[in-house]
This record gives sequence, C-alpha cells and structure tokens, in this order.
Amino acid sequence: MRIFILGFIALFLMSSLVFADTGGFKDALSFYEKGDFSSAVKYLKEYVEKNPDPYAYYFLGYASYKMKNYSESIKYFKKAYTIDPNLSPVPVKD
Repeated sequence: MRIFILGFIALFLMSSLVFADTGGFKDALSFYEKGDFSSAVKYLKEYVEKNPDPYAYYFLGYASYKMKNYSESIKYFKKAYTIDPNLSPVPVKD
C-alpha cells in the first residue's frame, strides 16, 4: 500500500512539473500576441534552454524578426527547422 501511495505521489509531482514547464511558453505567446516582443523573446529563450521545442524556436524567430533582429531571427528559424524539418506552424495574428 505504501508503494502505491508513493508511486501516486511521484506521478502527481512529475505531471505537475511537466505542466509547469509549459507556463513559460504560454506566457511568451501571451506577450507575443500583445506585441511585447522583447518580453516574448525573454520567456522563449528561457523556455528553449530547458525544452528544445521547434514551435518555441519558431516563435522566437518571429518575435526577433518583429524586433528587426534579422540575424537572430534567421538563427532561430533554422534551429526550429533543424529540430523538425516538417514544421508547420500555426498562423499568428499580426
């Protein structure tokens, strides 16, 4: 019974950590949609350090592009497509 309870607690803690990691990505998208690209870049850079997600790199590239940081933008787009060559990002509101 103890093993079952400990296993359940461990599973709960692991799942909460997984959901906690997406918080930075959601925050970054929120800033992006508001037009606060510098905050979006900040949160996306922190997120991709822990989670090499091609969509996060894609939005990092787009936010950098909006800030006219073209060399950074190209770097992040290349990283996104290196991770997932079949990347098909969702449309973003301008």
